[in-house]
Amino acid sequence: MPDKFFSYLIFTTVGLFFLALLSYLIQPKYETSIKQGGEVFEDVKNKLDDIKEINIDNKIKNISITKDQNNWYMSSKFGYKVKNEIVRKNLIQISELRFYEKKTKEESLYSRLDLDYPNNDDGSSKLVSILNQKNEKLVEFILGKKRKDGVYIKKLKNKQTWLTSGNLDMSTNENDWLETQILKVPYEDIKELSIKHSNKTDSFSLTKDKNNENFIINDLSKDQIPKSDLIANFLGYFLNNLTFDDVIDREKTDDKEFVTKMKFTLFNESNILAIIFNQGEEKLINFYIDDKSDENLKQNKKNFVDDIQRWSYKLPLTKYNVSGTKLEDLLVED
Repeated sequence: MPDKFFSYLIFTTVGLFFLALLSYLIQPKYETSIKQGGEVFEDVKNKLDDIKEINIDNKIKNISITKDQNNWYMSSKFGYKVKNEIVRKNLIQISELRFYEKKTKEESLYSRLDLDYPNNDDGSSKLVSILNQKNEKLVEFILGKKRKDGVYIKKLKNKQTWLTSGNLDMSTNENDWLETQILKVPYEDIKELSIKHSNKTDSFSLTKDKNNENFIINDLSKDQIPKSDLIANFLGYFLNNLTFDDVIDREKTDDKEFVTKMKFTLFNESNILAIIFNQGEEKLINFYIDDKSDENLKQNKKNFVDDIQRWSYKLPLTKYNVSGTKLEDLLVED
């Protein structure tokens, strides 16, 4: 009996040894083979041109950026154009991340490194995924805190967290990715402009003088005196470096809804009409540009939008303040 028991014990021990060995052999080896300075995502750099989708989710906001031929668009923002150089910068940053130091494997400690997605209620950690043309995931990881010349990451299916060397933004602020520039029409290009308010008595028009220096207020009576020869010039800068704070799919307007209409005529006879209207508590603006004017603006790199008449924009408050200028604001008080 003791001999049988001893033999059984030997066979059991040997069996357990082989099971342990088999378990070891089938486990992924990247954790033990990783060395300081090794690339975190080895395949990305050689597959930059094959990437077609980037997703960034911090639980509060999900940003989805997709590639259409040679350009990038934010599908989570109505398909608005994204700056190609910002996409490339972030992809290169991912490809250049290097392992620097192992950190915790304990899930209860992930929050200290902002790696506790999806349990982070404040949106401090981000799930980043990158897909190729075949919808295969090339990269999927959680991005945490930043340090000087380093970021914390955790590959999604790996409990091990790492401090990596390198920089990585992956912003969840949409405007950090979007082409926020709308128009860039300099002051000297503008020949005439008119501002029509819903209250007609507040409306007026301007014409540039012969030297293309100052705007002259049209059709003033003898009793209406401008505060100065330069008083209206600031209006001519409205379209220069015009950017948006937000953008949505086009909202239709009609004459009953408009707050202000601004019409700009350039020296090359291009025309730009802008209609400002109320949308709830917000003010939005729609642009109307005829095909010939649009082509001219794009050729001269003064219009940065593929289809400007597809969108409604929320502009910075300073621009709306300019558009709210009334005739009486330009005149000497009685």
